[in-house]
Amino acid sequence: MSLLSTLLGAMSKDDSVEAVSKKTGISKIAIGGLLALAVPLLIKKLTSNAQSQQGATSLLGALSQHTDTTSVANQIANADTSDGSAIIGHILGSDQAGAISQLAAQSNLSEAQVSSVLDNIAPALMSSLSAANTENIQQQAAQAAQQAAPAGGLGGLSSILGILGGGNSNSGGGAGSLLGSLFGGGQKDDDDDNNNGAALLSLLMNSAK
Repeated sequence: MSLLSTLLGAMSKDDSVEAVSKKTGISKIAIGGLLALAVPLLIKKLTSNAQSQQGATSLLGALSQHTDTTSVANQIANADTSDGSAIIGHILGSDQAGAISQLAAQSNLSEAQVSSVLDNIAPALMSSLSAANTENIQQQAAQAAQQAAPAGGLGGLSSILGILGGGNSNSGGGAGSLLGSLFGGGQKDDDDDNNNGAALLSLLMNSAK
């Protein structure tokens, strides 16, 4: 399962969506539609930001400050929206106004509603990404140790590629096509490293070395 599928799945759980709905007053159906658009967009922007050493280092620093391991629903219920707003502003940068406008148009919500949802999910998104990054590093360290052992064979390499490449899960398939319409380009596939989170995890791992 890819990083995108994991994060989108956690954010789209009934209790997570209900937590957002209670805080924003927006229907759960509308929130679900928005999340299918917003989470892939945020992953794509995070990947773009982490392309530079400075961007990756900055993101790693932010992740170190978001390590909540409670449920996503609980994190959303207790989210500091001022922190969430700052996170979204940093992720989207100069594209923030345009991205929110497009998300609003695609989801049939107002820009204020879109911003409210994003501000409430952002801290949980960062904590989930932080946990995924930590797990990725630990698993790769374990696989590297296995490769170094005489009986390691190709098993370690195969597992590492599986971690970085994600799976062929179709749980985020709908989001891929929606993301393509957002950016006005061709169809975006969940197997595309820049969209499924594999490239982001790789960039963060390399920056942490």
